[in-house]
This record gives sequence, structure tokens and C-alpha cells, in this order.
Amino acid sequence: MTPLLEEFHKRYPFIKPEHYRANATGVFNKFATEARAGQTFADVIDISAGEAHTFLQSALIDPYLSPNREGIPKDFMDEKGYWTAHYHFVLALGFNTQHIKPAEAPKSYEELINPKWKGRMSLDPADQDLFGALLLHWGKEKALNYFRSLAKLEPRMVTGHTQQANLVSAGEIHMAPWLYGYRPLQLKDGGAPVETRLFDPVLSNPAYLLLPKNSSRPHAAALFIDWALAPDGGMKFFAEKFGRTPTRTGLKERFPLLRVDKYLVVKPEIVGPNFKEFTKFYNEIFGIGK
Repeated sequence: MTPLLEEFHKRYPFIKPEHYRANATGVFNKFATEARAGQTFADVIDISAGEAHTFLQSALIDPYLSPNREGIPKDFMDEKGYWTAHYHFVLALGFNTQHIKPAEAPKSYEELINPKWKGRMSLDPADQDLFGALLLHWGKEKALNYFRSLAKLEPRMVTGHTQQANLVSAGEIHMAPWLYGYRPLQLKDGGAPVETRLFDPVLSNPAYLLLPKNSSRPHAAALFIDWALAPDGGMKFFAEKFGRTPTRTGLKERFPLLRVDKYLVVKPEIVGPNFKEFTKFYNEIFGIGK
């Protein structure tokens, strides 16, 4: 996030941005605690789907219809302006080629549950939203049966997609099906024995921008959101420098492999209302918290 804010500051030197970095739960808890105390320090929030929905339900955000939303697919925004995604994490299988030959690696979700992969993969214990997106897409019965089959393969639970990618790169884990695709591609660029593959449907976990209610600098916040969504602003910077997949098309991308025609997007309005149920199923199936 620091390089992005430095780019913004170059463009608008009269604004000196600062940021607080944590996982989505940490960001939500910090902001909610401050809001209950009558303080709003944040002017823009960058967060994932489940927490974006909770912010809305808690009446902690205001809508903002940035003019730069034009050209961004509707899957990545709320029609009333409560959130708009400036990039998204495209989920991909990453595998270590010293342990799995490309010709032998799974090519689909179905091939992933082959018994030969038992004990050779990892998942994140906090991926209930991805689980939920597939449950809604496939239907409950098919999804629960599938993930119960996957659980029989005893995936190692590793917190953090970056950590999983690093372990796959090192060969400590042979593969991970839900990596943020840009990371194994970065590692491959650095010489790591890692390859990447997309499954159908291709899951997308967007980074949503929100405008906090009672922001003390709402005009600066709007300016940042406009810049972040602009094709020549933050979106361009993220796509070219860091390999994040922008939510709009037509930009030069460091990793075009992650660009497909259709994504299964993790949306706040769909995942949010069912998140408790998704968490219950996911934790039960994979024995999380036992």
C-alpha cells in the first residue's frame, strides 16, 4: 500500500496520505471500535466482501458514486455506490514443479479431489467467503459433498495466501488451489519452480473501496477513490507494478494469464448475509477450531 500512496502523493502533493495495515478483520475491528467512541480517523477503507457488507449493515459507510466507476463491470460495484473494487485477487492453483509435473497437475476442481493428492496441498482457515461463493454457484448439496471429499485429503491449514505461496515455492507444500494468482507468478519470475493454473469457475476476491461515514476529510477521500479507480491512476499502477488484476479491462497487465472473460466474484451483497452459515460449514468440514 505504501508505494500506491506515494504515487498518489506525487499526483496530489497537497495531500499526505497515511495508512493502517491489517487483515480484513483487524481493519474492521479497529474502525468499529473508533466509531463507537465517536471518532473517525479513516477517510478511505480498502477491504474484502464480508467486512464490506458488515460495514453497510452497521451504518458505518456512506455511498460515493465516483465518476470513474464508468467502465468497471457491475460485478465489482454496488449500484448505490457503497463500494467499488479497484483490483481483484484472481484465485489460482499454484504447484511446485519439482514435486508435480505440469502434465500431472490438476486441471479442474474435480481432478483436485483425486486421492493421490492426499496430504500434499494446503488451504487457508479463513477462506469461508471463497467456500461460500462456490456453494452458492454449485448449490449446497454438490458443494458440501465436494468439500467433504476435499477434507478427506487432509489439506494442511496455513494462514495467509502469501505464506501458502511461499511454502509451495519452497516445496514444503506441493500445491495450493486457492492462491492469489499474482503471487506464484511473481515467484516464478524470480526463478522459483512454481506454475499456476486456473480452474473453472475462476474465483475473484475483490479489494473494495469504501467511504466512511463522518469522514473528517471527505473531499480528499473522494479524490483518492477517483484516482484509485481511474485507468491512468492507482489501478494502472497496481496492474503494471504489482501484478494485481484491475477490475477494468484495457490496461497493460503484468500477468495477463489471470485475465479471463468471466469470474465468479465474491460479492458483499451475496456472501455477507450468509457468512455465518458459510463459516459454520467450512469450519465443521475442515475441523477448524477443534
